[in-house]
Amino acid sequence: MRRHLRWVIPLVAGVVVVVALPALASVVTSSPGFDTSLGLSFLSLGLVLATPVAVVVTIVMSVRGGMRTFRDWRHRGGHYTKSERGAELARVNRLSASEAAWAEARRLRQALLAHQVPQSITVWEVVPQAGEVFFYSVEAEYERFYGQTVSYGGGGRFFFGHPAFVLAGLAVSTLSNASARRAAEAQARDQWREHQHIRLVVSNQRLICLAGGQWLSFPYSAMTAVYPEVGDWALVMEFDGITSPLRLRGVDAPLAAVMTLFGTHGLDAVAQHPSLQLLDRDIAGGGADVGGAPGTEVTPRA
Repeated sequence: MRRHLRWVIPLVAGVVVVVALPALASVVTSSPGFDTSLGLSFLSLGLVLATPVAVVVTIVMSVRGGMRTFRDWRHRGGHYTKSERGAELARVNRLSASEAAWAEARRLRQALLAHQVPQSITVWEVVPQAGEVFFYSVEAEYERFYGQTVSYGGGGRFFFGHPAFVLAGLAVSTLSNASARRAAEAQARDQWREHQHIRLVVSNQRLICLAGGQWLSFPYSAMTAVYPEVGDWALVMEFDGITSPLRLRGVDAPLAAVMTLFGTHGLDAVAQHPSLQLLDRDIAGGGADVGGAPGTEVTPRA
């Protein structure tokens, strides 16, 4: 019965309001002094005009609640529309990919803690450095953090003619310049940019990203700060003025975080870092019980 409250409550409340409004309007019109009171006249008119509005609102809210109740009833019976089946299949696929990637990151961490070397792979497109071994070729969401100089192209305009026209033109020009300046300032401030889906290669020496049609190398030795936000499926890295901070997100970010922290901090960090310890937990529901999708923003130090 509780599920029917979605449409029953709006319907009952709407009926009460629709009945009450005309009654109140009748009381107002029959009150002493109505004929000479402008305020009472407006109040009566407002109550009358509010009645059809209340009817429309009642119908809309009741229909919406009824549709949600009907949809939930169909879902409980296993009946879905084509679009709903596609969305459910996509959700299941995302969950499967998340579970597999989480399990692989956990397996990698356990292997490193057991002093075992992960299985290597061959990456023909990338030339290995001396002693370099490739372990993973996966996908990720790639972002860089930096500001930029933006010109908003504002400037004064010359108006002539009637004083009212000149004043109006100056006002519009001022507002336009202020809006353009705010937009330019928002675009220029430090923020995550270059959002794109990339291929990520993980080795024992570096992370290599195929971004913007070229291979970009990020050696562990060049990193000055690492934020392995495993619970948010993200990894953020800073570099000592060599290049702008890098953020990788996606289901394979945890395993990249494990290998990166191993390359920058060593085995003790792989065992003790609070974020990597989350890998000891299972994924529950639609994502890790530590956070299913990228959530908390990780902003590099200024």
